[in-house]
Amino acid sequence: MIPSIKSPVFRIPIEPLNQTSFAPFGTVIQNPDHAPPSTTPPLSVTANQGSATKYLDVTKLSNFYHLAPSKNPASPVVNMFVCAPRPLRPHQVPHGMEPAFDVRLLERHPYTPQIFIPVGLARNDPSTCYLVVVAPTLPAAPPRPEVLTRSKPYPTPDPEPKKQSPFERARPEPFTNSTAPPPATRPLPPEMPKGPGMPDVRRLRAFVANGSQGVTYGAGTWHAPMVVIGAEKVAFVVLQYANAVGNEDCQEVEIVPGKEGEWPYVVLSGIGRDTLVKAKM
Repeated sequence: MIPSIKSPVFRIPIEPLNQTSFAPFGTVIQNPDHAPPSTTPPLSVTANQGSATKYLDVTKLSNFYHLAPSKNPASPVVNMFVCAPRPLRPHQVPHGMEPAFDVRLLERHPYTPQIFIPVGLARNDPSTCYLVVVAPTLPAAPPRPEVLTRSKPYPTPDPEPKKQSPFERARPEPFTNSTAPPPATRPLPPEMPKGPGMPDVRRLRAFVANGSQGVTYGAGTWHAPMVVIGAEKVAFVVLQYANAVGNEDCQEVEIVPGKEGEWPYVVLSGIGRDTLVKAKM
């Protein structure tokens, strides 16, 4: 049975996908020439007899399955997801009706990043929009006062929490539970996995991407399944590690609608080119 979590009804604002805003959740993969000027480009070298620029280490595919309870070894996996446009519903706005997408389910891969790379798409093709919907991770349980005074390189959950996360047994150690730096004598590397807590649905964020952008969800990052909102299917090459243990490879949480009978939602100001243009403002 999939765990569930209640959420108030609220509108999730759309943001443009760029590395600065997406950094707490993972990595944006794109040609630095198309990135915002404020983005620091990765290191590069000349390649292909001087005809190409090779950008180094644009994202990380780390393997944290040695932290999994089963200890089953994981292997790198390369799949292709061909994602159809998602059904949208009409939503009333002051000037009329706009399409909206309801966020009803989140998932995460606690021991591996997951890299999505769209293929065969043009940067400005109006039919290649997709949404990247993510949420921070809540702490598994409030730490006791004595825990807060410990000097450790990662936060330590209460060993006897009053309300245990359904994924507590799949806890990766060490871990970071939120977008804020943990109380520690030194910060964790940004690629370390998130903790075992449930998603913080009140802080859901939605980014709009175009066909020239790939995305890496950091290990343990709560995210919605891919949401294509353009006119055509979008094919993604997807890279990750997996060990064939279901609850260690993928964990899901259903979002239960609030008393109004509705879910958190993203309002789209248009499909295709209109969405892309407004996202760049």
